[in-house]
Amino acid sequence: MGWTFVAPPFNNLPLKDTLRTFYEHAAYQISRIAKGGNLLITGGGAFNLFLVERIEKLTACRIVIPDRQIIEYKEALIFAFLGALYWNNEPNCLASVTGAPFDNIGGMLFKMNHSR
Repeated sequence: MGWTFVAPPFNNLPLKDTLRTFYEHAAYQISRIAKGGNLLITGGGAFNLFLVERIEKLTACRIVIPDRQIIEYKEALIFAFLGALYWNNEPNCLASVTGAPFDNIGGMLFKMNHSR
């Protein structure tokens, strides 16, 4: 089953232009708060060379990217923590971080059927 990418108000733009807009927005928002010094980039975004390049271009910070093993370990650790919060019915998406109007529990749990 396929899917169609629609992101109003960008729905009349080609996909490449829409994606570029999101990249520029993310890089701009990061550069607004990163005013100097070192900027540590970890998680999946650290592997996105284009995003890192755009951040580097828009900020005066020295970009620091740790080695792959640290990035992957941190990513796994964070997702395990988010899963534990979900499992305990505790908010894992905080309004203070996301700008959402309230804390919420994001994600879904899929249990494997062991009866087969």
